[in-house]
Formats: sequence, structure tokens, C-alpha cells
Amino acid sequence: MKQTLLIFGCAALLLFAGGCVTTNGTLPTSSANFTPKGTYAISRDKLWQTILDTLDKNHIAAVTADKSSGIIQTDYIAGPEVANIAFVESVHYKYNISLRDQSDGSVKVNIIGKLESTVNSGHGSSQWNDVTPQNVEKVKNLENWLYEQIEDGLKGP
Repeated sequence: MKQTLLIFGCAALLLFAGGCVTTNGTLPTSSANFTPKGTYAISRDKLWQTILDTLDKNHIAAVTADKSSGIIQTDYIAGPEVANIAFVESVHYKYNISLRDQSDGSVKVNIIGKLESTVNSGHGSSQWNDVTPQNVEKVKNLENWLYEQIEDGLKGP
């Protein structure tokens, strides 16, 4: 019992002294030095299906998927939380994906990520705010991660 209280007390002290602690994981990142191709020399149908399979595999819900326009919008995906003494900041993100046929028969994929944040304190939660412009590198990493997942899916099982 004393050991449990000591551990809890030390954790509380570290939280107080350190100011914050991250909970609920981290945002996904692509492999080091990964650069997306962006344009793929395969059929639009195969690429479309691979993107949907990739979203399913990663438990990312598609809110809209209109194959004729080549547009997929995902639902928000929960990101990490940062706990502070006075509040908890939560983030979530989503993707807008478009496919465009190119004149050479290839298909260009454009992935645009959006990162939002909210703060929850003892007085309630703030509205979700777009923090994409302040987190360009994080959002680029989110986008590259999804490109990498898609490209892995194109390689097959």
C-alpha cells in the first residue's frame, strides 16, 4: 500500500513539476526518408479500391466517397491528449483525398490533412480549432503516412 501511494505521489509530483504529460498515443508518422510518389501508373479503379482498403485496414471511416468525382473525405481520427495541471488538450485529424486522371493514363492522388485541437478544463471544453497552419510538419507527416500506407497496399499482400 505504501509503495502504491509512493508511486502515485511521485507521478503526481512529476506531472506538477513537468507541467504536462502526453496520453493516448501519438500521431502516425511515415518512415524516415519516405517521399510519396503522388502519381501512380495504375488503373483508377485499382487505386480507388486500394485507398478504401487502406482506410479500412487502418480503421479510418470514410464519411463520403464519390468515385465519379474522385473525392474521399474521412471522419476525424482521435489523436493524442496532453494533460496539464489545469487542462487537457486533445487533437484529432482527418483527410481529404482526391484522385485526378492524368493525360498519360496515370492517376494523381492528392491527400490534404487537417489537424484540430480543443482544450477541456474544469469549466468545460472549447470548440475545436483548426491548428493545421501552426503544425505544418505534423500535418505533412500525417499526409505522408497515409501515402505510405496506400503505396504499401499497392505492393500487394
